[in-house]
Amino acid sequence: MTPYNPGIQAIFEDRGTALAFDAEDELISDRPKTKPVMLRNWQQVVEKVDFAFQPIVSPHTGHVFGYEALLRRWEDAGFPSIQALFDTAWDTGNLHSVDMLLRAKAIQKFARMPDAKRLKLFYNFDNRVVKTEDYQPGQTAALLSDAGLERDTIFLEISERHEISNAAYLKDILVRYRSQGFKIAIDDYGSGFAQLRALYECEPDIIKIDRFFIDGIDRDRRKELFVTQITAFAHMIAAQVVAEGVETREEFLCCRRLGCDLVQGFFIARPSTDLPERTDLVQVAADIAADTRRQSDRDDDVVRSYLLDTPAIPSDINPVDILTYFQQNPDITLVPVVNQDGEPMGVVRDSEFKAFIYTPFGRELLQNPANRANIKRFLRRCPVADIRTSLSELLETFVATNALDGVILTENGRYLGVLDQSALLRAVNERNTLNARDENPLTRLPGNSAIYRYAAHALSQPRKRRFAVYFDFDNFKPFNDRYGFRQGDRAILLFKDILGKVLSQNDWFVGHIGGDDFFAYVQSIDFEVAVEAVQRAQAMFDAQIKSFYDQETRDRGYLIGKGRDNNVTRFDLMSVSAALVRIPPERTDITLDHISVEAAKLKAIAKNSENRFASGIYDAPCAPIPVSGK
Repeated sequence: MTPYNPGIQAIFEDRGTALAFDAEDELISDRPKTKPVMLRNWQQVVEKVDFAFQPIVSPHTGHVFGYEALLRRWEDAGFPSIQALFDTAWDTGNLHSVDMLLRAKAIQKFARMPDAKRLKLFYNFDNRVVKTEDYQPGQTAALLSDAGLERDTIFLEISERHEISNAAYLKDILVRYRSQGFKIAIDDYGSGFAQLRALYECEPDIIKIDRFFIDGIDRDRRKELFVTQITAFAHMIAAQVVAEGVETREEFLCCRRLGCDLVQGFFIARPSTDLPERTDLVQVAADIAADTRRQSDRDDDVVRSYLLDTPAIPSDINPVDILTYFQQNPDITLVPVVNQDGEPMGVVRDSEFKAFIYTPFGRELLQNPANRANIKRFLRRCPVADIRTSLSELLETFVATNALDGVILTENGRYLGVLDQSALLRAVNERNTLNARDENPLTRLPGNSAIYRYAAHALSQPRKRRFAVYFDFDNFKPFNDRYGFRQGDRAILLFKDILGKVLSQNDWFVGHIGGDDFFAYVQSIDFEVAVEAVQRAQAMFDAQIKSFYDQETRDRGYLIGKGRDNNVTRFDLMSVSAALVRIPPERTDITLDHISVEAAKLKAIAKNSENRFASGIYDAPCAPIPVSGK
């Protein structure tokens, strides 16, 4: 049998370990509560297993950052679980050798992906491998080189489930692999007992939040708080955050809102042993990003206008040239450093660099060939964020991290520029000024001009399942006349808060037309889901508005007041009517004015229906087809 890599075969031979067992099968005892496993040789085991790949994507764009290699078909090799395979390898003294065989297989398969050189490979390894007697640096680098990949292609995932609460042990692992140019990810964060101090001292490149904290996060305030805090901490140490186990659109949107840099899970794509045909983006994530980008477009534009386009320097630059760079650019206090793919690695500070130069023998040491092409000794971590991150989140990053150097901004993972404190404050001020012009002064929701601007963009993009909803209060004037405008404003604010709670789960756009009229728009959700959300908002308002009336009126169930003819009339308690317009997905010629005309017809139907709801399909020049109560 031909091994995957002759060099890997030699690992076994050099240490005197039998790669191929004796002619008769050897019985190897597994951990307690697992069945004994009959093995002829470890090479055969590795031949039988396979790797599936699951994409890790940006929630802002849907672009693929990399793939995690997940071991599959261990049952075919005679093991009840993945852990049983690695435990058996550990018990028999073959863990390092087996792991290298698996790394070779994963790397070689990954290298066959389209555009593999642009992507990152996330590989899980057993933390115990560094404790093995036959551990030798350089073997993974050789595997990558044979596959035509660079060292920083691979992220070695260290699971928190195994012995990383010890800072010294974790640091030993990171030092061993970082010194070889590899990147490190902490997997399953939150599942074990890792100390914040250990993470702070060891500065992993990526922290992957355990799926337990992602499951149902959109409905669990405590999980939201946990992820928010961990994300802030990760950004403080210049690490990126991956949300694992994202399985619903709501979880996806929540993780993005909380600042997670990358997402992974069944909602994005299931692991597959078949290599993907396309590796630039995942369509479901890209579609959501396109549908919801409106919220950050303004922030994006403002940030770009204040971004410092400080040129970055390559990581293989001669340190002597850095001194020349600072001397020629006296106004620049730091310079970003990027790898060969344009990904930020950190910054070099002018003050620290010159301080080294002016130490005894500093210049001589800098000019020493041993220091050339190696600026790691001067590299400092710096918070990194995507350009589409909202200004609010960027401001939180500044506050949480005390980012004196500023924040490095990227686009699709590549260095874009630096946002320092002064630029951030100016950007926030400009954003607030622009928003104030377009906001309703009472609710602070987008006003008419913002609604029209948003609708013009949204309606020009063909999307499946598009819905516009107009909300209008019933019996609002009699309430105002009886209780005053301040109470009327309170009722409007109540409905605004209800819309925020109910419609935020599917990322609706909500605007305040004026008075008691509201507008909402959503894309890429089912009709039934849209209707359920609208009617739930109506029901919540019905239940809560009763407390705004006096006890006598509540008991009576209606309000006595003067009608438009100045005669005493009975009025039902205040409620909300809703008209939902379904927009054909292929139409890009429809405007908000078209929709508003048809919505007015539907509102008349809704106000006379029992549930005060009506829906119709806009198909100009034909009138909408009313479907009352559905």
